[in-house]
Amino acid sequence: MGASAVHAKPAWSFAAAAPLLAAAVLALVDALAPSGVWSDGLDAAAGVAGAAVLVLLGARLLRSPWVLVAAGTPVGYLMLSTSPEAVSLEPMPMARLSVSAAALVLYLVAAQPLGPLHQYGLCCAAMGVAAGFFLLWEPPPPKPVPIARPLKGLKDDLLAEMPGWEGEHQRLPPAIEDALGADTYLNLDLSSPESPYRVQVFVTYNANAMTNIPHVPWVCMTQAGYRLKERRQDPVPHPTNRGKELEANVILFHPGQRMLRTAALMFQYFNVGGTYEWNRQVARIRATSGAIGQEGSYLSQTQVSVFLPMTEAKDAPERSSRPYVLGRKFLETIIPLLEEKYYPNLGGSEGGA
Repeated sequence: MGASAVHAKPAWSFAAAAPLLAAAVLALVDALAPSGVWSDGLDAAAGVAGAAVLVLLGARLLRSPWVLVAAGTPVGYLMLSTSPEAVSLEPMPMARLSVSAAALVLYLVAAQPLGPLHQYGLCCAAMGVAAGFFLLWEPPPPKPVPIARPLKGLKDDLLAEMPGWEGEHQRLPPAIEDALGADTYLNLDLSSPESPYRVQVFVTYNANAMTNIPHVPWVCMTQAGYRLKERRQDPVPHPTNRGKELEANVILFHPGQRMLRTAALMFQYFNVGGTYEWNRQVARIRATSGAIGQEGSYLSQTQVSVFLPMTEAKDAPERSSRPYVLGRKFLETIIPLLEEKYYPNLGGSEGGA
């Protein structure tokens, strides 16, 4: 393919250079900020280099189609480097991703006249940039974020909202504490003379979100002898975003052989750095993917269990049943208490009032 075919639309080269230069300016602003990192400077350099090459191509001072192929390297790199931070939806990362995406689109239009061999080279270059980026890039580890107040204070706050209920924190055996791996936890065993049910409230908190989440009820309860009978997700009103909902697991356990004939209806969810999640695998990915787009992250898990006689177990998951209504009442009391008084404020859209 001749040089004239490559430069059939030189205006597109100039057009692609403009957002690349804008990406370089934004990266430089981030690099000069107190929180700037060395990779911001690399992004700025990539943007300037890519823009310079595209301007020279548009002005026909460079004519080789392989130069146009090479210009795709900084374009692709900027698209990859700006994507992770943009998940925070904060203005600056979103602006950097937007101009990088615009540069990519305009570059692809400019590169359209390339022949098959050069297009193949462009694909190879793109795969090389992606492979190198994902080989070398690691998400930044989150800074540990201590809980705002000692979790033991939740007992008095909760009982003040639930008159008639009484109970104490029950410390777990040392071996279970070690397996749990929480920095702090609350294990309340509650009862009321006006209720035939016993309620257990279990809340854990890890200042560092990077954990494998070893403790989940559908593993621990079954290891204790219970049988998982039913599991689903139900919406719960969000504590701070009015009109928004989070989802919690609703799990029914039946007792195993040689156990007391007492079933358990449990409500459970995770909170990873202020983001509510019912799915363990998704929570694990969030917890182990570092602090993308935020300065720190924590991991908390909440469980509310209502223990009831087996005669009521069949209908317990029904939303109108007494065990369900009681469990939801506790859950909808605990979530805003944790949000307003105990979870740290990370400045995100969820969590930390």
